[in-house]
Amino acid sequence: MTKTETEQYEHLQFRIPKAKLDEFNTMVYERYGMKHGGKTKMFLDLITEHQTSQRIALLKAEIERLEQQRQIKHAL
Repeated sequence: MTKTETEQYEHLQFRIPKAKLDEFNTMVYERYGMKHGGKTKMFLDLITEHQTSQRIALLKAEIERLEQQRQIKHAL
């Protein structure tokens, strides 16, 4: 992962159970290999995937609401 001059980076430090860290490291290795910056890339990808899944859930709920409204209109 390359850093651009316009981006500011901060260190992130927290503790997790070793088993979860091992699982995360395995996921990183499977997805990116042993490349420098793989853990950072994986973490950012996981955030993006989570945000995308949240948007999808909201869109599905909105589609369901609109379909229910349409069915009610057609039933009248």
